[in-house]
Amino acid sequence: MKRTLSILVILVTLMSPALARPSSFAIGAQLGFLSTGVVVDGHLGPVALDIGANFPAGITYIDALSDNDDLNIEDSIFSMTADITVPINLGSDFSLKLGLGTTLFSDFSEYAVGLAGGVVKGEYWIKGGPFGLFVKMDLPLLLYAIGESSAAGGFNAALPLLGILTSTVGFLYAL
Repeated sequence: MKRTLSILVILVTLMSPALARPSSFAIGAQLGFLSTGVVVDGHLGPVALDIGANFPAGITYIDALSDNDDLNIEDSIFSMTADITVPINLGSDFSLKLGLGTTLFSDFSEYAVGLAGGVVKGEYWIKGGPFGLFVKMDLPLLLYAIGESSAAGGFNAALPLLGILTSTVGFLYAL
């Protein structure tokens, strides 16, 4: 057991200079149809955690074009993204992250609705600087609702198509 742990520590130490990201934490912005806002991305050991606070820019834009005052979507919906992924370094400047993620929608009432499923995220870090670009593709497999006293969820074969709406692009700045 001690030998295995020692070998793992040595391998992690040797791989540290090969990481694509200049530091373990980064902040930035993401742009997507249902998730446009700020994002924080951090490496916590062998996994990466990505959390974003957003608003649904695409729905807000459609609502603004429709001149429908009854919906009032832009004042009521907040979206949050959270992903836990495993980074795979494919070069000195590029990493691919695979894992699980969720997009949660809420109007700050007693319930929230969300989508959960797989995540594929590609990060490219510009040489010689702390800036990086990313593309995050979602593959939702579960629709869920959380309320004050209950929670419900379900699968549907059409849910992966919503990944077109929940996927984002953006940039990061390494701290």
